[in-house]
Amino acid sequence: MLPQASWEQFAAAEPDMAKVLRSSLAWIPICYLATVRRDGSPRVHPFCPIFAGEGMYIAIRPFSAKRHDLRRTGRFAMHSLPGKRDDEFYMTGSARLVEDTDERAAVAAGAGHTVHADDDVFELRASYVMTAYWEKMGQPDTYAVRSEWRAESDGLKNGRRKATRGASGSRATQTRS
Repeated sequence: MLPQASWEQFAAAEPDMAKVLRSSLAWIPICYLATVRRDGSPRVHPFCPIFAGEGMYIAIRPFSAKRHDLRRTGRFAMHSLPGKRDDEFYMTGSARLVEDTDERAAVAAGAGHTVHADDDVFELRASYVMTAYWEKMGQPDTYAVRSEWRAESDGLKNGRRKATRGASGSRATQTRS
C-alpha cells in the first residue's frame, strides 16, 4: 500500500494546496469521486466532503455503488469542481472505513447534511495531491501551473515539485522545500 496522510497532515505540510480545495468547496461544495468496479473499470460519483477532526470524510448510503467499491478496495481518486479561477484540486489515496462511534459522531456533527445511522463513513487518506491554476486564461499561450505532493512513510513529504507547461510545450520543474 502507498504511504498515506490524513487531511490534517497534508494541510499542515502544504497549506496553500489545501486552501485550493477549501476555496473551491466554499463556492460549490461538491467533488467527484472515482472508484474501481469489481471488473476493474472506473466509476465516478458526486459527493460532498466532510471535514472533522484531522480528517476528510465521506458518508455513503447503503445502496450506493461507491460504498461497495470502497469497502472492496478502498482505492479512490477525487477531483473538485473548478474554482472561480478554474483552480483544480485532485487527490488519490485509500479510504478507511470508520467504525469508532465517537469518530462517526464527530463526522456527523461536521457534516452540512444528514449522516444516517446506516451510512458507511470513510476517511479519505491522501497518497498524492495535485493542484493547478491557469495563467493567461483566454489568451494565446495559456498554460497550467501545477503543484504536486506525495505522502511518504511518515505521512509527510519534505518539499514538492512545481511544474509549468508553456505554449512551446517545454516543461520546467522546480523543487521547493
